[in-house]
Amino acid sequence: MQGRSVRAGLLLSILFVCLPAVARAADEATIKIEFLPNRPGAEISIRTTVNFANSNGGLPSPVIGFDLHMPEQLELISSDLGLAICQPGPLLEKGIVGCSPNARLGSGSATVAVPFGPEIVSETASIEALMGPPVGEQVGVLLFAESRTPVFAQLVYPGELLIGDTRRESLNTNFPPTPTLPGAPDAAVTHLVLTVGPEHLTYYRRVHGRQVSFHPTGVSLPVHCPRGGFRFITDMRFEDGTGLQIPYTVPCPPSRRGRA
Repeated sequence: MQGRSVRAGLLLSILFVCLPAVARAADEATIKIEFLPNRPGAEISIRTTVNFANSNGGLPSPVIGFDLHMPEQLELISSDLGLAICQPGPLLEKGIVGCSPNARLGSGSATVAVPFGPEIVSETASIEALMGPPVGEQVGVLLFAESRTPVFAQLVYPGELLIGDTRRESLNTNFPPTPTLPGAPDAAVTHLVLTVGPEHLTYYRRVHGRQVSFHPTGVSLPVHCPRGGFRFITDMRFEDGTGLQIPYTVPCPPSRRGRA
C-alpha cells in the first residue's frame, strides 16, 4: 500500500498548469508562454514551460492550488476544442483510449522529484488535458497523468473553466498535499510542459455515413494586439501557507506587414 501511495503522490503533484511563481525566498521558478503559431489572426495553441528549483539545493514548495486568469482577448470557450465529454471512470479503467479523441484539449509532460532519504528521485509522466463533465454551471476539465518508468501508474484529477462577470476565463484547481514517505517532504514538480490547443490533435466526425478526420480550431489570436501584449495572471496557493498573484505578459506577435 505504501508503494501505491508514493506513486499516487508522484502523479498528483504534476497536475497543474502554468505556474509562474516563486513560493519563498529560497524557491525559484522560470516560465515561458508561447503562442503556436505566433501570428495575428491565427488559430493558436498555448504552450507553457515551467522550471522549478530551490536556491538551497532542495525541492521547491509544492503548489496546492491555482487560479489561472486568461487575457480577456483569448477565449477557450469559443474554440472547437472539446466536442466530446470524457468520463473519469472509463479514463481510469482504460487510459486515454477510454475517451473519445474529440475530448482532447492538449498534452504535455512533467518531471516530479521525491526525496528518498538523502537522495532525490525523479519520475517523468505524460499529461493529457480533456473535456470533462460539467461542474455545476461551469465547464469541467480532466487532467490525466500516466507514468510508465520507473513505475506504472495513472491518475485523473478534475478542474473547471470559469467565466467571470468580465467574460475573462479562469482555470481554477485545488490540489491536496501529496505525501511520499513518513517524515519526508511532499513530492514537488521540477519541470512542466503543457500545450493546450489544436496542435497535434485529430478529431473525427460522421459525413455521409463515413468517419472523417479533421483538425479542430483553437483559440483565435486577435488581428490587433492589445497595448503591451497579452496579460496572464495566476493566483497561487502553496503548501507552506503563502500565496502569490503573478502576472505574465506574452509580447505582441510580429505584424503581417512587418513579416512581409
